[in-house]
Amino acid sequence: MIWPGHRLALSLFAGVLLAWVAVMTFLMHRSALPPEATGTMLAVFEPGVQENQAMATIVAAGANVVRQSSFDFIWVVTSDEPGLAGRLHDNGALGAYRELPISPTIAGCFAVADAKVAAAFQ
Repeated sequence: MIWPGHRLALSLFAGVLLAWVAVMTFLMHRSALPPEATGTMLAVFEPGVQENQAMATIVAAGANVVRQSSFDFIWVVTSDEPGLAGRLHDNGALGAYRELPISPTIAGCFAVADAKVAAAFQ
């Protein structure tokens, strides 16, 4: 049995979740690079994409792999030829975005502690 207070809480949670998804969808669409963009960028694929499928898309678009991000479906790629973002999208990428100024890896204090420990033993 669900109490009336839980029904209200679940409704509020669902409303906030739907609003968040709508805002994120809008922001991701607006922040995507235009098709004529070139240079170093993030190529975003569907979550769960196979590594060889992502590589095939990147190669077909005429890009070079810089590195894979912390997420299996996001790759950092580069090319000097104009139109890389459009070619990535045409070959199956969900979108292309400018590279983040920080790593999306969430390490927090552990990364700092590891660096200090490693420096102490050198």
